[in-house]
Amino acid sequence: EIAKHFDPDEEGYEVIQEAIDTMTGVAWYINDMKRKHEHAVREIQSLLINWKGADLTTYGELVLEGTFHVLRAKNTRTLFLFEKMLLITKKRGEHYVYKIHILCSTLMLLDSAKDPLLFSVIHFKRSKQPHTVQAKTVEEKRLWAHHIKRLILENHSTIVPQRAKEAILDNSNLGKYQYSPEKLKKVESCQPDDFHL
Repeated sequence: EIAKHFDPDEEGYEVIQEAIDTMTGVAWYINDMKRKHEHAVREIQSLLINWKGADLTTYGELVLEGTFHVLRAKNTRTLFLFEKMLLITKKRGEHYVYKIHILCSTLMLLDSAKDPLLFSVIHFKRSKQPHTVQAKTVEEKRLWAHHIKRLILENHSTIVPQRAKEAILDNSNLGKYQYSPEKLKKVESCQPDDFHL
């Protein structure tokens, strides 16, 4: 439509035509990715056994998918993280058996101080029923923790200030809170008089 308002002989017409072609290509790519995503979600839905919930597409896009070892379980679990829900399943042959789901608006994430690969996901009203999983690498754990935190913040019913969101999601701050012998010596050398209320 924009190109119709310009004379093809006018200076800059090629730039406008190139921009139009680029925008058309991007729109096509987005639509194609959306179709592929919807197909993947529908495939998961078709392989899911014992699921009584709504159509999986109602929980938003699939953000992450991964297989984890679960503490106190002999089999692995496949986790599907959607924009609005975490779905935990058990692989059986070609199918996934539904185990539990937690809406992101009620999801809590706990980090393990004992093991750098462990983290727990919990429904905030059922805190005595954690689902503790072990990632294969620290990077995989960071990726999952980042996206889970982001989705908790996005789905939370209260408005979280932007600076608080950035602080929570900023992985570069991880080193500031890790143990080091120097920090321990500094804490041990502090006297009660060093603290003021």
